[in-house]
Amino acid sequence: MSNIVFDEVMGRIQRAIAESHDLVVRRNIFMDLLNLRTGEKVLELGCGGGSYAFEAAARERCTGFAWVECQIGNLLDLPYQDGELNAVYSVQVLEYAGDLRKAFREIHRVLRDGGRFVNLSTNWSSCVWYSENKERMRRVLDGWSAHETHRDLPTILAGELRKAGLQLLHQRAVPITNTSFSENRFSYWITKVIPGYVIGRGAVSKEEADAWAAEFAELDQRGEYFFSLTSVLTEAIRIS
Repeated sequence: MSNIVFDEVMGRIQRAIAESHDLVVRRNIFMDLLNLRTGEKVLELGCGGGSYAFEAAARERCTGFAWVECQIGNLLDLPYQDGELNAVYSVQVLEYAGDLRKAFREIHRVLRDGGRFVNLSTNWSSCVWYSENKERMRRVLDGWSAHETHRDLPTILAGELRKAGLQLLHQRAVPITNTSFSENRFSYWITKVIPGYVIGRGAVSKEEADAWAAEFAELDQRGEYFFSLTSVLTEAIRIS
């Protein structure tokens, strides 16, 4: 598997990740920043399992979701009129865009003047993951880094937003730190995704990937488990 395949198994893993304590906390921070208002027309790019869309609806205390519309669309050709939307937001989506500048031009086009754009992406180069086998960990993380088209997207957002006519307001780090390896932690579930990808790319063998994943439970039993990763919230507005 040299690419991540979003099949039924991956769907279950995605839902488990979304329900982990770390991502519930992160989602609340994100929704507070988005600050949706009654009557606004808002677009989520790449809704995945819909956890953010559901949260947006719940924050408005809606009893039904008839006003939530899901479409299969193209990030580079959004099915909305010019200036139609009050806000656009995305979570772990734009780092996979084939043409990032065109994607931002589309976001700019569909936003009203003063419309908000909020994005959350992860700087995987910030990852600190303890292992007694540092060389194996390095090869796993190096192999995993290729899963994104635009690695460490937050580092280039200021310039890309400006070129598209969007003004950066601020960026905020949202770190995850795990000192236990359990089903309620983000790092537990990402170990279900990484091995297949890095094996498919030839970064490590299956035996090495299995040993890599097995080490974490052993470290946890000894009270020596540690994982840290930083995502970045970016807020911008349309200015022209």
